[in-house]
Amino acid sequence: MEVAIVFNPISGSGRARRTADGIAEGLAGRSLRPRLIESQRGPAESWLRGRLEGARAVVVAGGDGAVRLVAPEAAAAGIPVWQAPCGTENLVARAFGTCADPARIAAAVQRGATRSIDLAVASGEPFVIMASVGFDADVVHALASRRSGAITHFSYAGPILETMRHWSPSALAWEVDGEREELGLGMVVVGNLAEYGARLNPAANAQPDDRRLDAVFIPADSAASLASWVPLLWSGLHRRHPRLSERRGERIVLHADRPIRLQLDGDAAGSPAGATRYELSLGADRLSMLVPAE
Repeated sequence: MEVAIVFNPISGSGRARRTADGIAEGLAGRSLRPRLIESQRGPAESWLRGRLEGARAVVVAGGDGAVRLVAPEAAAAGIPVWQAPCGTENLVARAFGTCADPARIAAAVQRGATRSIDLAVASGEPFVIMASVGFDADVVHALASRRSGAITHFSYAGPILETMRHWSPSALAWEVDGEREELGLGMVVVGNLAEYGARLNPAANAQPDDRRLDAVFIPADSAASLASWVPLLWSGLHRRHPRLSERRGERIVLHADRPIRLQLDGDAAGSPAGATRYELSLGADRLSMLVPAE
């Protein structure tokens, strides 16, 4: 059985390459045939299409952004995905219990148990975990504009402080399956998985296989008022707050009174200048996740 291993050769100062090499060596010693594939710049279809054929699974040695990159091609090919975490948050690995241990990967491949989940699209770009507009999207774009190499949790400190100094929330509205609602000032998180950075998890009830996206509006008229939501999000008490709005639907259109930025699975998405409208929906293809044998 062949197993494709996709990795970014420069990610994490070479960490992804080392992880991929270690997995390949471990799988080869367990009667599996590893196929190493270096990721490239540009859409995955330009360098990955056709290269997954014949593989029993694709192991993504990288962070959540790498999974997002590979997901559409894996879904189209019907090849299950396993994240070998090499990123900062590794939310996909957290959600599905995956790791970088070759023995556990081999056991999962040989067992072949999978879980089919929804693959979402935001204004033409795929996402697996979540999308958002507002403060966190501005932080992600600020980080992307200054990023020169591997990042850690500490890498976010500067962009967070910078964004807090000048963040001015937009007036938002959403259409959920055609029904429009004016929301006010704040930010919106749309979850496909019930995962989010720093375990804040705004869309805590999101189910990745229910053919629905979970949209959460967090009202805030300033960075300071948004910060007051952090302990509520950590504890899960935010869902009891009377000002929080939650909706679930197949198609969600976000509107803003001025251009706002978008982030997908922790990646800066769309134009750095932002847009006043984003359409989020479920793609036709579903993504198969390889799950641990235990």
